[in-house]
Parts: sequence; structure tokens; C-alpha cells
Amino acid sequence: MTTKKEDKIDKLSEDVCLLKEQLLERKPDRFSAKDIVRAFFGALFIGVTFVFSGRLFEVVQRMDFTQMIFVVIATILILIAEIYFIGWSRIKKSKEPGRNVFEFTFKRIIVAYAVSIVVALFYLYVLGYEKILPNAEILKLVFLIAMPCSIGAAVSDLLRKY
Repeated sequence: MTTKKEDKIDKLSEDVCLLKEQLLERKPDRFSAKDIVRAFFGALFIGVTFVFSGRLFEVVQRMDFTQMIFVVIATILILIAEIYFIGWSRIKKSKEPGRNVFEFTFKRIIVAYAVSIVVALFYLYVLGYEKILPNAEILKLVFLIAMPCSIGAAVSDLLRKY
């Protein structure tokens, strides 16, 4: 009879730990296709605030190749910091030895940046910006719009439990 009570107590203890982990610790789940969809909508939401800026064309026209490279590098560095501090820092390494920081961040960076470029191209063609700008400046515009889109993509993925 005591073993049944002990089993129930053990089960209850496991359930309490699971609830604590899911409700209080907000630990990121494994990466899935749902994360890509969330990233897409996060990029759409944040990107729309930038595509209607009138100064966007002035900035693109004055940007040179070096500045475009800096925008790409800055975007990747911001994504790394965002994913590491918002996502990876919540994982308890002792409980999940199979997850490493490189695997966790690399997948999310690639997906967030790829989705942000797709969203930037979407906005570019839906709004007809490709007809206004010459071909050389279209690439600059894509990378410039992709910067805030990628931040939105990563935030929506990592903060989905709030």
C-alpha cells in the first residue's frame, strides 16, 4: 500500500516539475516547422514598419558596398546575441546533454535570416519598389529591409511562450 502512495507522490512530483518547467522557466522547445511559420509572421510584422519609410530610398541610394556588408554582419551579430541570450540561456545543460549552443543557434540564425530575405523580397515586389530603383540598389534594399525582419523573425520564435 505504501508503494502505491509513493508512486502517486512520485508521479505528482514529476507533474509539478513539468508544470514549473513549462510555465515558469519558459524553456525553448526543439526546433520545428512551426518555428519557421512564426518567424515568417514575425518578420512580416516588424518589416512592415520599415518598408513605408520615405528615407529608405535615400539611405539605399547613398549606401556603398562596404556599408551593405556591415549591415549583413551587424544583422548576423544581432541574431547571434538575440538567440543566445533569449533562447540558449534558458536551457539547463545538465538536463539536456544532447543540445549544444552551435546546433541551437545555427539553425535559428539560418532560418531567421532566410525568412527575412524572403519577406524583404515579398515587400519589394508587392509594393513595386523594383520598378523605382535600379537593379544595383535592389540588393541593398533587400539586405536593409532584411535587418529588422530578421530581428522580428527571431523574437517571434524565441518569445512565443510569453
